[in-house]
Amino acid sequence: MTENLNNPAIFSTIPSPGVLICDHFNQLKGYKVHRSEGTKDWLITYTISGKGQFKIGDHVQLVKKGDIAILKPKTVHQYATYSSHWEFIWAHFLPRETWFDLLKLPEMKKGLLYLGVDQPHLQERVLGSFQRLIRDNRGFQSFAKELSLNALEEILLAVNQWLQTNDKNKIDLRVQQVLGILSENLKESHSIESLSKQVALSPSRLSHLFREQVGDSIMATLLSMRLRHAARLLEFTNRAISEIADDVGFSSPFYFTKQFTAFFGMNPRDFRKKMIDKTV
Repeated sequence: MTENLNNPAIFSTIPSPGVLICDHFNQLKGYKVHRSEGTKDWLITYTISGKGQFKIGDHVQLVKKGDIAILKPKTVHQYATYSSHWEFIWAHFLPRETWFDLLKLPEMKKGLLYLGVDQPHLQERVLGSFQRLIRDNRGFQSFAKELSLNALEEILLAVNQWLQTNDKNKIDLRVQQVLGILSENLKESHSIESLSKQVALSPSRLSHLFREQVGDSIMATLLSMRLRHAARLLEFTNRAISEIADDVGFSSPFYFTKQFTAFFGMNPRDFRKKMIDKTV
């Protein structure tokens, strides 16, 4: 067993927020760390494969693929490999002041936050952010440390966003996939049939599920997304109205103007003028 009191993160006196030290481990059975005084910083781990075990007092928390565990400062703890191996990413950090709401994750035992992420798309995003965190933390460029901290902030924001929809209001994964397809491909032509094939549902089932959870039909939602993005382009760019119409998936500028006027209560030209006048 390792007492691990000489970890540089434990006695760090750095007052400013930052990722102090981080790495990617793949430890075999028998690996164990014990800290009888905890640490002065926060410790976050993300399990990639295998299983690990955290022990806080008499509480034992197993972690598997996709699980995030966070130890608060001064938490007496022990963690170890539980299966044949435990592959995980870890980081000691000092949080920004704005993070404390983001760090209000489920607390399994005083000092131990735990969240099991079971959605593949979110696991992929979190893993990618952790990999950037490590890469940037080891860099020497001017903004490397800040980029590392931003990667950690992205992880906390992403899991908190997921938590907000992980209760009674949780949106079905297939509906989320459809929303993602629409937002990433506003210009493309979409049909209920083509979307339903991409998420392995029948057109009728997808239409019913989408309306039930989003509150509107797929095509009405797509129209709203296109028009809202067009409004941002009108406000923040000098692109011609006909070009903006094409950018968001309207082949006819006339039809675009008709739909935009019905949605916002004014035509695109007047909308742009109003936005410009607001900033003067």
